[in-house]
Amino acid sequence: MVKKNLKYSVLIFFFIFLKLEAQNIEVYAETDTTDYYVGDYVHYRISLTFDENIKISSIALKDSLKNLEFIKEEPPVKSKGNKKQEVYRYILAGYDSSEVIIPPIPVYYTVGNDTAINVITTNSVAIAVHTIDVDPAADIRDVKDPLKIPLNWFLILVIVFVLVLIAALFYLWYRNYKKKKEGAEIKVPKIIIPPYKIALKELRDLEDKKLWQQNLIKEYHSQVTGIIRKYFEARFNLLALEMPSSELIEEMKNIKDAENILDQTREFLENADMVKFAKFKPMPTVNEEMMKQAYSIVEKTKPADSSNELIPEEANV
Repeated sequence: MVKKNLKYSVLIFFFIFLKLEAQNIEVYAETDTTDYYVGDYVHYRISLTFDENIKISSIALKDSLKNLEFIKEEPPVKSKGNKKQEVYRYILAGYDSSEVIIPPIPVYYTVGNDTAINVITTNSVAIAVHTIDVDPAADIRDVKDPLKIPLNWFLILVIVFVLVLIAALFYLWYRNYKKKKEGAEIKVPKIIIPPYKIALKELRDLEDKKLWQQNLIKEYHSQVTGIIRKYFEARFNLLALEMPSSELIEEMKNIKDAENILDQTREFLENADMVKFAKFKPMPTVNEEMMKQAYSIVEKTKPADSSNELIPEEANV
């Protein structure tokens, strides 16, 4: 019977040993130092080393503190290896001068798939919180005396020299710029009116004069042909005002843009020559026809793209 009980005792001890082996976890608490002044931050760390099958549930730090105030929790530092290592970091503070004992802190954890909560406690940590020694009989003064900075005369002279140099360079640049601006040519836009527009306006003005209606037949024919000849000079680059009618017609035969008005121009110029040189007195219908032909000659020879009536051009003034 004794042997049987001994056998069971050995088995129970063996299983307990296996469970303890399966729950291999170590915990250690510490602070960055043991002496603090009132209000200093106390950096408190709990370091854990445990097996892979252990999972940390919580650390009951806040509920365990009595003489210290919990400030905040910093992110834990975790590492893996044959055993897990985790460091939980906290900032505490003490506001009373005393010896403080941070008590053992419970660390709760589970093992494997077992939902049972296990607990292990840290070691206690002793620290001292001191006040700053103050001599009540001493005078109140600044922490440090006011700092007097001696004048650096060399540096001041260098700065003054640089400022004067910059001012002189700016003055020279401005004077040169002003001279160039005063001597520069002022460009203003010059308006060029297309030759056909000038000719059409002059023909309308001539109509308004009503010369032939006032029996100024010769003057009328001279002016209407003069308008067309001047138009030919500007449009076809010919000395039309100096040429006889026959020579002008010959020159116009070599101009492509004038091919469609050769016969009309010949008739127009011949009628005018008869009035001016042969003292021919035409019928009123001929006078009217001369104006119609003049308009037609201009309309038929104006540039194809004549949508822009005024063309700006830069000119020096």
